[in-house]
Amino acid sequence: MHNNFKFFYNNALGRLTPEEREINLQLEYKYSLYALAEYFFKLAGSWPKAQANKINKINKIIIAVSGGGDSIALLWLMRAFYHGEVIAAHVNHCIRGLEADQDERFVKDFAAELNLKFVSAKIDVPELKFKAESLEEAARRLRYEWLIESADKFDACGIALGHNRDDLAETVLFNILRGTGIRGSVGIPERRGLFFRPLLGLSRDFLREILSARNISWREDSTNQDVNISSRNFIRLELMPLIASKINNNAVGHLASFAEDMRAMREAEEQRGQELFNELLIEHSEAKIILARDKLRALSERDIILVIREAGRLLNLKTLSRQRTLELAKLIKKYKSDNSFVFQWQKDFIVKYENNNLNFVKL
Repeated sequence: MHNNFKFFYNNALGRLTPEEREINLQLEYKYSLYALAEYFFKLAGSWPKAQANKINKINKIIIAVSGGGDSIALLWLMRAFYHGEVIAAHVNHCIRGLEADQDERFVKDFAAELNLKFVSAKIDVPELKFKAESLEEAARRLRYEWLIESADKFDACGIALGHNRDDLAETVLFNILRGTGIRGSVGIPERRGLFFRPLLGLSRDFLREILSARNISWREDSTNQDVNISSRNFIRLELMPLIASKINNNAVGHLASFAEDMRAMREAEEQRGQELFNELLIEHSEAKIILARDKLRALSERDIILVIREAGRLLNLKTLSRQRTLELAKLIKKYKSDNSFVFQWQKDFIVKYENNNLNFVKL
């Protein structure tokens, strides 16, 4: 990525069609390409880069596009500002019938308008979801799996997601109410593995204003308007507007700032958890972790929790609630060498104390 703003802006301007450049000249400054370039120029240094031994992955990213306002804005913006090749990727979850098929066609046509490569998949979420999973959880899991597979297939070095500042604030509030502590207070990470989120600093309304100013349409998922379908819909449609009207109309901004403060604390906690984990580790495989339990038991309850979370992260386990994590930490502290216990982490994974060690074991 060139570090000169003028080069960055002119490169983006050159990607616009003549019609888009003409529209751009008539826009209010905050919606103009120049104003948007100022924002994205600051982000560009943190965008994914190909590894030195993966030269084929240079300058290629995948954009997850549902057809909604956020992802359509993301696709248009990244096509303008990302320095390499952009691939539009869409998943039809086979949940909403004709509406979902129309979303797929819409995204395909929009990608064609932008002269971008388009890839898609139909994934039967109701058929493939696990027994204990909600449709929402299964759709996310299966979608992310396919996106990772697609990144590998097309030699992409990153996958961009369209989460915005409102999504971040709503997730922070949702997690606080669920009792997730510092980890949940971070909300949505800017970067994790191949996934990155360039829009976390921009509001949902502003992204749609960018599109409207350029006469770009998007589609609305009807399920996002039903508060009975998910808790997140209730938070977005009813709770956040109520908070804004009754408590603080900048609640979204304050929650987003709070998440940023919490991120520094979480990073410090995770680093300590990794250091303690490495000191206690006896064995680590894809389906098992064994820790020196007596050494672990000698730690403070807070440090034990950090080690538990690190073990769960390395084994790709579903994150335990704060209450369940505390319950496991207390078990570790409580039982002496002549006792044993078994703790069910998730359906196919347990934590048990045996042979004077703590074992995280896949069933």
